[in-house]
Amino acid sequence: MAAATLGGNVPGQAGTSGGPANESIVRGELVEKNGRPTLVAIRRLRWGTQVLSERPLLLVEANPDSYLRADDADARLPLLAEALGDPARLAVYIAFRQLHERRQKDFLAIWREDICRTDPVAHRIFECNRQGVDAFVDDHPEFSKLIQWNIFTLVASIFGRFGMTNPDGSRAVYALCSHVRHSCLPNAAWFTLKRGFPKGRKQMHIIFTEGIPRGEEITVSEESESILILSRSERVSAMFRGSGHRCDCRRCAEGERQDEPCISDIFARLQLLLATRPPTDESTQESLRSLKQLDKLLPFSMVLKAKAKVLLASALSELSQRAAWQEENEGANIIQWTGLDAEAQEQRLKDTKKLYETAAKDFEYLLGQDALAILKRLEAGYGPVHDQHKILLKYSREKERQAKQEEQRALAAQKASSEAAGGRGNGPSKEALPPGWDELFQHAPPAR
Repeated sequence: MAAATLGGNVPGQAGTSGGPANESIVRGELVEKNGRPTLVAIRRLRWGTQVLSERPLLLVEANPDSYLRADDADARLPLLAEALGDPARLAVYIAFRQLHERRQKDFLAIWREDICRTDPVAHRIFECNRQGVDAFVDDHPEFSKLIQWNIFTLVASIFGRFGMTNPDGSRAVYALCSHVRHSCLPNAAWFTLKRGFPKGRKQMHIIFTEGIPRGEEITVSEESESILILSRSERVSAMFRGSGHRCDCRRCAEGERQDEPCISDIFARLQLLLATRPPTDESTQESLRSLKQLDKLLPFSMVLKAKAKVLLASALSELSQRAAWQEENEGANIIQWTGLDAEAQEQRLKDTKKLYETAAKDFEYLLGQDALAILKRLEAGYGPVHDQHKILLKYSREKERQAKQEEQRALAAQKASSEAAGGRGNGPSKEALPPGWDELFQHAPPAR
């Protein structure tokens, strides 16, 4: 289904569908925070706004042999990889050497001069790589001249600190995306384009319901949604598995909130409500309330909530269809009755349309090109709702126009009636009254 059908065009839609992405879109900047570059918004960004579209500085294919055993590769590289015991890092170095000189400088510039002093993680990675390389060269002097080991150490450290694994297994380093930190309350999400050039391009959108203000850090979630719905203690256990590490995001720093343990319970209740067959007014209204609770506790787009929206929209559509059938078959005996109340039907139609449209946007911002098949399936349910809503809008406008005309006719009739009364009615006009004392004598000449 085209994105325009389900809610209109959005920034970066061309990139999402596989066309050329707009690389000039950058609504974030790197600033120094807590000793490391942090991506922040350069202005207030609303939900759905595209933050950036970025190509990788360096992308390494998943299979190291594509570099080690290439036709033009040195025949000794496979031997080096076997002795080193780490063909992946060697492939990173070879991919770096294949870059243009200017791109190599851009890549190396990520490793700032003071990074080992301000970033303890980067310092540990660098020291581990340096000591490992020194020990390897001492043990295998025959490979000491094959590559530049100081550059190998630096490139491996950059990849170890800032490298990201893409869905297709390739690994990449980005000038901006590699500095985006994890949060259990993310305000943005990215996806990697599967089609288009260059490979590995990422697009990022704001998914926080209320948007984010200027200067606020842009964060994404590196964990699955099944972990985000857990309480803080359960998240720590699932994310770090007793390693002693902790998450420093805003949600985790605030500590355990009283309402957090009920998030998974709300999802479970919502699942039961949406499984009610046939759906009822009570089950759909309770589902809407549960979604609102989730939006308050987890105020960002989620695939889990998007799926729930689609199921709820389908249930509301089924209620509307059953109500229309009931109106045409008043004598039928069915188990569940749904009244064809005009206002209730109108609200049900509005809710259905909004659920379909927001769910489509959620899928698009979270899944990118993977959402195209889902959007096409949504079209079957959304199409009739969209058409009915257009008819409803036309009817509402016509109803408002007729009401305004009736009001104008009533005012005109009242005015005509007042003029015809000429002072004999209960509310005579000022012109119909006799002149008062002040009006007669306030401009009269003084007596002599």
